[in-house]
Amino acid sequence: MAINRRRLLALLAAGSTFPGVVFAKDATTPVSFRHGVASGDPLQDRVVLWTRVTPNTGVRVTLPVQWEMAEEDSFSVIVAHGETETSPDRDNTVKIDASGLQAGKAYVYRFRCNGVTSPVGRTRTLPRGAVKDVVLAFVTCSLYPAGYFNAYDHIAKLERVDAVVELGDYIYEYGAGDHDYGMDNGRKLGRIPEPAHEIVTLADYRMRHALYKRDADLQAAHARCPWICVWDDHEVCNDTWVGGAENHQPKTEGSFLTREEAAIKAYYEWMPIRDPAPGRAIEEINRAFQFGDLASLLMLETRLVGRSYQLEYDRPGDVPRVIYDSADPATRKRVSDPEIVAKVMKAIEAKKTPPAPYVLGPDPQALKAILANPERRMMSARQEEWLEEELTRSVKAGQAWQVLGNQVVMARTRAPDIRKALGAEKTAELLAAAPADKRSWAAAVIDMFTYDVPFDLDGWDGYPAARERMYDAVKRSRANTVIVSGDSHAFWANELGDAGGTRVAVEFGTSAVTSPSPGDELPGIDLGKIFVDENPEVKFCDQSAKGYVQLTLTQKSARAEFISVQTMVKPYDAKTLTSFEVKPKKGGGTSGLS
Repeated sequence: MAINRRRLLALLAAGSTFPGVVFAKDATTPVSFRHGVASGDPLQDRVVLWTRVTPNTGVRVTLPVQWEMAEEDSFSVIVAHGETETSPDRDNTVKIDASGLQAGKAYVYRFRCNGVTSPVGRTRTLPRGAVKDVVLAFVTCSLYPAGYFNAYDHIAKLERVDAVVELGDYIYEYGAGDHDYGMDNGRKLGRIPEPAHEIVTLADYRMRHALYKRDADLQAAHARCPWICVWDDHEVCNDTWVGGAENHQPKTEGSFLTREEAAIKAYYEWMPIRDPAPGRAIEEINRAFQFGDLASLLMLETRLVGRSYQLEYDRPGDVPRVIYDSADPATRKRVSDPEIVAKVMKAIEAKKTPPAPYVLGPDPQALKAILANPERRMMSARQEEWLEEELTRSVKAGQAWQVLGNQVVMARTRAPDIRKALGAEKTAELLAAAPADKRSWAAAVIDMFTYDVPFDLDGWDGYPAARERMYDAVKRSRANTVIVSGDSHAFWANELGDAGGTRVAVEFGTSAVTSPSPGDELPGIDLGKIFVDENPEVKFCDQSAKGYVQLTLTQKSARAEFISVQTMVKPYDAKTLTSFEVKPKKGGGTSGLS
């Protein structure tokens, strides 16, 4: 029988990776709960409970696990309970879809195995009917070696948080080499990735998830409230799309499909996310959560199911390039004379660099024409239909807000022209002060940004037709839409407009928990201010601070607080950088940010 891609992934979801392996049941082996507890995917009557049981002797056995829920810390009255088992075929993780619960109710839960009791976790079901307010914490991009997970600790200590919404890059795939991502800080802090190499196999992904779940700050945030999660790219590897990834080399790392299968299986084992319904592809994790009459939270999937190949400025052949005469950098002119073009290209082929005063640069018009192709997709056609159906359903149900959990920045953002903002002299001083090993990179980035090109081709700017389709769905449904985005390692407050300039929605972008920000690479520049000055949709931007967004929804407003949290020290400081409020408009849309 032929086994296609979705069939393979469905088998993984069902735990069929090791067919025929039977592990003896053992109710006496000493165990521990080293990875804490978690809950997620709350609905009105159920919630997913998660833990991992570690046999202290390293034996490979099937372990009996009991779970119970109560309304009070004393567990004097058990409202739900059961027994299951776990074994190495699911990496000794445990996931329960606890049902029969009351709507809008807080619960505590715990697990037991072989006489050992887990830490206690707190969770909450979604409310029904009239809802006064909802408080959500949005997080993304937690690179283990880059810093302490202080943002998670800060969330765990909030007086109120109804759910944590994780927008992707929960783990990263990179290793612990001298030049691997984040290791400058990792060596200083003693935060070394496990395994020490880039993760590729199922065992690798499991070990990396286990490392993250041993972090005390992350454990505290998971135990504080339910999480609603979606992956971005690094849960597999950098810049994934439907047919592969930038950070996957088939010649040395094997089949991308095999790697994706391993990553997804580990993700479903280690995350408090509900397994897909029968007949649904395991990659389709777009799903909806209803907060009574107040809001729908719609989680998008923009990586594995529908995304077209993304272009990169530094990948040969991706971006059309032309010759410019830069004798006067202020009035750089495109060269159209075929003899000069041929002469310069011949010189480039021989010397790898163009002869002065000529430079090789991107062709903005040709690039934009490629990006505008309506066949380029961020989501599958099926998910686009689902999104409009959910938006329409939410509006008809009378919910005040339609919130989209979105992986990458949606606003139109032109690359920031640093040379224009600072002037040639200050730009030269900036480059001279840059570390020697980053100077050429910084110079190349600054030069690229002098052209009229989008900042992030991996974001929705790389898929403008798909963005317009989303905006059309928002307008047709008359939704009051707030989009919260991750991935960029920066804070954003944006007013999103369609191709005609009509405001369609607002966007709040959350910075990274720890991952390096663009502003870290270009110290001494207020990069966020340049974005605001050059991009009409961008009303606030901080390209250096780390932290999370706290979103408070009421019937009359949506208020986003941008919480900045230090990452390199303990104890740490945290502060509110700024906050923005938006109000729903009758008949759809939102007010401007205030």
